[in-house]
Amino acid sequence: MSKLTAAERTQIFWIATGLAVAVSLVQGAITTLVEICESEGLWTIRFSLGRQEHLWWTGIALALIASLGCMVLSFLAGNNSDSLGIILLASASSLAVFRYAWPAWRNRHYCSNRWAAWTGPSRTGIDAALVPLIEGNDPWPILSRDVPVMKQHPVDIRFRLFKPKLILDDPTDILKAKKRIIDSRTSEQQLIDEKKSSKIVQRGPGDRTGLYEPVCEKQSASLLWGTYIGFSPRVSRGILAVPSRLLKSSPLTASGHDGQSVCLAHGILGRNKGLAPKTFILGMDNKKLEENSVQWPRPSKVLRSYFREEMVAAYGALQKNYVDAATELALLLADSGHILVADWLATRMEHQDLALNNQVARLGASGEDLQLLYQLSYAAMLVSLSAHRKGRKYRPEMKLFMAYWTKYKGGAQPLPAWTASNEMRERIRQEESDLGGTDLDALINAVLYEIKI
Repeated sequence: MSKLTAAERTQIFWIATGLAVAVSLVQGAITTLVEICESEGLWTIRFSLGRQEHLWWTGIALALIASLGCMVLSFLAGNNSDSLGIILLASASSLAVFRYAWPAWRNRHYCSNRWAAWTGPSRTGIDAALVPLIEGNDPWPILSRDVPVMKQHPVDIRFRLFKPKLILDDPTDILKAKKRIIDSRTSEQQLIDEKKSSKIVQRGPGDRTGLYEPVCEKQSASLLWGTYIGFSPRVSRGILAVPSRLLKSSPLTASGHDGQSVCLAHGILGRNKGLAPKTFILGMDNKKLEENSVQWPRPSKVLRSYFREEMVAAYGALQKNYVDAATELALLLADSGHILVADWLATRMEHQDLALNNQVARLGASGEDLQLLYQLSYAAMLVSLSAHRKGRKYRPEMKLFMAYWTKYKGGAQPLPAWTASNEMRERIRQEESDLGGTDLDALINAVLYEIKI
């Protein structure tokens, strides 16, 4: 070290100081950005940043360690005045590693799943007056074209470094803006549009409208929209009703327990309700569901009362069945590994199967049959997560439909004719595949244990 010249020692000192100052500025900027996002409700930006949180804290920690190394080198070379700087940098490096970088790496899978849970496809109601505007097999790129720029809610705001290829606006906002354009035309053109809008929307197997059947004249419809039909992902606006303590990188319930699964559950439930969540059919035997799930022995079941308090506060205005489903979903997520949850969300298992809904409608399912499939969708969600293994792609919706019909309607009505089609037999075969020893029938019986007709 004594061979270093005074100029070299000074250079090392300023490199160490420069690194420390640069890291301080970057750390301050990131922390400030995070605080602004959380205080201003910029949750799409905040959760997007959260997926990279472990990387930026690792970069900051490594830069501080490099600065510390330079400072130690400078001290050993004879700059005895650097001793205080060494102590400060050692403290800062330890804090960055153990207080921020390490926890961020531990939470990285959760932050990724949080993004998926809150920004996945979203189900929303479309007003009856707007449904006829959704025409063709791929209408959204056309509908979003030439629509006036709309003021975005803070939740919807995203980073825009490049011109986006996906649609940024909410589908209901697009339809309302399009309707205003139509309403501003001449009365003659309006008459043409009204005649056009009186027709029921016709859709085929390759349809990309995202509409669930039935789509009826002068009735509202249910739309599943997301990246799969060209929309840019954004956090569900349902996040506005979630307590801020559950939206942190290390969330907590009101009782002080780990709130990661509760946050994920809120994100899922904010996107998949549909038009009539009060009509969901569910009658659970919790013990049988726990014993037959792939998550057995279900250690988080001891938190049931605490999680239920959270769900009652959020969904108490809906029926008891909804609160029960929300509580069970949070408990299942708590007992599921991060990789399993990521795969379950990636295959859109939290949503009623849109392709199946459209398929059975083409096979002749009645409006009542389609409604029953919707009403059983939350039961199917719980069974699918309880039986999920990586690679499974089918929710047990037809198995549930037939089990419910047999148990509660079989004595009075035969199964609909379309359930005996080759397509439905193949669907049931797919639902029963890749179970790995899981008793799917037992899980179905557990969610249909006691239903009041």
